[in-house]
Formats: sequence, C-alpha cells, structure tokens
Amino acid sequence: MRHPHYLITLLLPVLLLAGCTGSKSMAKKGSKLDEAGLYAEAAEMYYQSLQRNRNNVDAKIGMKKTGQQVLNEKLSSFFRAVSVGGDKGAAVDAFLDAADYAEKVQRMGVMLEIPDHYRTEFAQVKGEFLVELYERGQGMLEKQDYAGAEKVFARIAKLEPGYKDATSLQTLAYVEPLYRSGKEALQQGHYRKAYNDLGRVLEKDRGYKDASSLRQEALTKGRYAIAVLPFSSPSGRKDQAARVQAYATSALTELGDPFVQVVDRENMDRILEEQRLGLSGVVDEQTAVRVGNLMGAQAVLMGTVLDYREEPGTQRRSTRDGYEAYQARELNKETNEYVMVTRYKPVKYLEYLQENKVVVSVNYKLVSLETGQVLYSKVIDRERKDQVYYASYEGTADRLLPMRNGQPDASDRARRELQALLRAPREMKPMTTLSNDLLRATCSDMVQGMAQELSSIVP
Repeated sequence: MRHPHYLITLLLPVLLLAGCTGSKSMAKKGSKLDEAGLYAEAAEMYYQSLQRNRNNVDAKIGMKKTGQQVLNEKLSSFFRAVSVGGDKGAAVDAFLDAADYAEKVQRMGVMLEIPDHYRTEFAQVKGEFLVELYERGQGMLEKQDYAGAEKVFARIAKLEPGYKDATSLQTLAYVEPLYRSGKEALQQGHYRKAYNDLGRVLEKDRGYKDASSLRQEALTKGRYAIAVLPFSSPSGRKDQAARVQAYATSALTELGDPFVQVVDRENMDRILEEQRLGLSGVVDEQTAVRVGNLMGAQAVLMGTVLDYREEPGTQRRSTRDGYEAYQARELNKETNEYVMVTRYKPVKYLEYLQENKVVVSVNYKLVSLETGQVLYSKVIDRERKDQVYYASYEGTADRLLPMRNGQPDASDRARRELQALLRAPREMKPMTTLSNDLLRATCSDMVQGMAQELSSIVP
C-alpha cells in the first residue's frame, strides 16, 4: 500500500500544472478581449489568471495595461462628480472605489497609478463632505431622528476615525432611543423590556444618565421570588426528597433569569420549623400559600418524589471460545527449507457484563401565592445507568482471536472488537454518582420546563 505522502508528491506537480495551464488560458482570453477593445472584461480575465498563477508574465503585462484603463475610468467618474459639484458623497464614493480597485490589483503584484492631483482633490472633497455629514447628523439629533443620525455618524467614523466628537455622537444616537424606550417601559410596568433596553444602553456607555439606577429599579420591581418547599415522599425516602429540593433550588439559581429570585434557604428553614413542617414536605396548596406568604415569596415550587429506586446489577460472566495465534517453524517440502508459519491453538477467555441503574419519578408544580393557581405542573420520569462490558484473557492478549463457525476469525473487524473488549474499562460509576447525576439532571429538566412560564410572568 502506497504511503499518503507518496501520493501527494505525485499529485502536486499535476495540480500545479493544471493551475498554470488555467492561468495561461485565461491570459490568452484576456489578450483577445483587449484586442477587441473590451478592456474591462480583459482586465477581469487577467486578474483571474493572476489568481491562479501570480508569476504569469503575460497576465501581469496585460493587467498593467487594461487595469490602468479600468482605474482611469473610475477616476474619470470621480472627476465628473467633482466637476458637477452637487453630490460630494458620490465623488468620495467614486474615488474610494478607484482606490479599492488599485489595492485589489496590487495584491496580485501589479502596481497601478493614481496621479497626485486626484489624491489632493479627494482630500479636499472629503473634508468638505465630512463637514456636511457632521452638520446633517447634528440636525437629525435636534429633530430626534436617532436612527438617521447614527447612520450619518457611522459613515463619518468610517471615512475619518476620530473626526471631532462624531464617535460620541454616534453613541448618543444609538443609546438615547433605547434609554427612552427603557424608561417608558419602566413607567408602564414592563420591567423585563425596561431591564433589557437599559442594559443595552449600559453596554455602550456605563455612565449614561441614570440608566444604571433605572435598570436596577426595573429589576427590583419586577423580581419574582420563589420558595422551593420540601418535597414529600410517600415511600418514606425523606433523604431523596431533600436532595431533590436542594438540586431544584440550585437549578433555579442557575437558570440565568435575573428576575427569578430564590428565597433564602436559612429563612425558609426557620419558618418551616415554626410551622412544624421540616422535611415532611408540603402536600397541599393551602399550606403552601400560607408558608410561602410568610417567606415573602410570590410563588412556591413543591412536589412529591413518587418513586426512587437504585438497582445495582449482578455481574454476569461467560466463557468464550477463541484462538491464540503463534508462530511455528516448519519444513517446506517443495524448497526443503524451514519457514515460520502462523498457527492457532484453541483457548478460552472470559466476558463480563454488569449494569447499575437508578430510577426516579417526580411530580412537581409551581403555585402562585397571589391567586393560589397552579401555574405549571408535570411528572418527570428519568433513569440513569452505567454499564461495564469487558473481556479478560490470561494468555497473550494481542494474539487472541474470536471463534466464528468453529474457526479463528482473523478479520480486522473481529480483531478490533475483541481487542476493544480486552481494553475496556472495568469499573462502573458508583451508585452515589449515578444518583447525583440523575437527580441533578431531573431538577434541571424541571426548571427548564418552567422557564417559559417564568419568563411570561414578568412582562
């Protein structure tokens, strides 16, 4: 079998030859287009030729001639725009288009010329145009046309970075409408919109007016406090119910919704103790409303661990038939010489299989303390398992082959699969790890299921 580097070495000259051949063909087409007076099309063909081979001399010569003609035409458009004098923006754009074209061709190793008097005239026209743009942008700001002003000052920044205070005025044109929108949303009680709009203002300008305090006001007024009450467990597994409560609290805290506030755990435990509930769980809405109100919450998350089972598996061992390959020295009767040949001897090897599993079923609901209404309710059934499946052999493992139809199976696939089993992990995750992973994932799903409902509660 040939080495990949050998194939690349063979193909590289072919690819280079194909590129050079394509470059020559395009250069010839460019020459014919030039003879026909189609210099713009010829210039494009020469450019494509140089893209394939920048060392093509004919393409460079043709590009120099026809490219200069294209550039001169673009400079003529600039001159005409300046002569008319009515649209300085068009003149600026025409010169920039010409300069971009010259730079594009230069990257192919061909220098085109822009006479100095064009550059001098462009500098003057650009200066006058910047003054026009600046005055136009200021006028738009006065008329509170912020979107239009932002575009104008953005164009100034592109033409002349650092021009006067155009950058700060561009920022003003961006943030002022957002500031007004956020302030109005706050007054109308749309706290989430206010928070988001004012946040965008602060991303641009941390000290813009009173945006920071208004954003904090929106967050304070719109914050929705949730108490995660102890989950109950009909099977008496209070330890698992307590873990579900803890993981649910963590998942709510990590939700990333700034308006969701989880009630302080220490304060909640004190009130639960006063109400003589503790870890027994809250099973009805009336008790939940009473306890939640004492905690200063607006909603409570409560539920029941309907089922929790740990099912450690028993290791199963099976004996398999296989073959171990070995080298033997034998006499070749035809040549009368000894040679080494591969032979196979029957052997036994062992396969092991074991699986641990944890199962949980949780019924939960989010209850509003303002109305006593169940805002969201669902039953989650989840399981988490881990498995080990491996083989062991007391002989030389890398010579072991499986049996197929009473014969050694020396195929690459069979060999790879058996070697993978021999090297497979032999330890499973502890049952406590499986349990923690399962309950954490279950509570994460629980909170994610409520996320849309929570986002709609705060307008």
